[in-house]
Amino acid sequence: MKLLETIANKKVSMAYLQEYELRAKKKFGQNFIIDPSVVRKIASLSHGGDTVVEIGPGLGALTQQLALMYKQVIAYEIDPHMVEVLSSSLSELDNVEVVLQDFMKADLSRFKGQKVSVCANLPYYITTPLLFKLMELDVYGMTLMVQKEIGERLAAKPNTREYSALTIQIQYYFDVKTVMNVSKESFHPRPNVDSIVVSLTPKAVEMPYDEKAFFAFVKACFQFRRKTLTNNLKTLNLDVDYHAVLTSCGIDEKVRADMLSYDDYIKLYGVLYA
Repeated sequence: MKLLETIANKKVSMAYLQEYELRAKKKFGQNFIIDPSVVRKIASLSHGGDTVVEIGPGLGALTQQLALMYKQVIAYEIDPHMVEVLSSSLSELDNVEVVLQDFMKADLSRFKGQKVSVCANLPYYITTPLLFKLMELDVYGMTLMVQKEIGERLAAKPNTREYSALTIQIQYYFDVKTVMNVSKESFHPRPNVDSIVVSLTPKAVEMPYDEKAFFAFVKACFQFRRKTLTNNLKTLNLDVDYHAVLTSCGIDEKVRADMLSYDDYIKLYGVLYA
């Protein structure tokens, strides 16, 4: 099959799947974008630089658009059958490198000293681990399509249902903006949920404490969301008067974890551990 049309088109995508006798694999979270306007918009929202990293290119719908914008596209694909399709669907593009590998196991030292952008439709079943793996890269920014629920969590504000320990950690490292909503109708097969595209732009950050220890503390504060912060703090087994600690930080002892900002947690951590 010669590539004559945009891959993100139901007719073209189905033709590739039929030619290679393939179907979407649930275990890899495969859902193929069949709306050309979606991939064009996502690519246009990506960040700068010469090189862009993609995870899970599938049939190459987004990859094709990124190749028109960047000098080099490096796409990690876990499914060997999809790599076979990509060798055909992207055959006219000489600036795309497809790496057959589970990105979670990838050695990213090849990017040492290099700044890249990331643009990807992340598999929903493994979004959070992938986010932290991607944080190993020095990026201009990341443009990520994720499950709507995850996207709302990344961009959440305090005192909302979506606000979580993940929110605080991601927003410490990045400015997070929701830039696009994507209907489930834009995919084949049609997923059960809608998607959101988020833009993550790195911040210049410097924490006064060990980051790993601090974020483990924040996670502990959220372990029982419906309980008060005081009850969660008691699981830390510190020999302190939590009422006095919270009072010294100007925090009501009846608050829940989702009511506090990053600055509140920094203040609280400093009183408990500094």
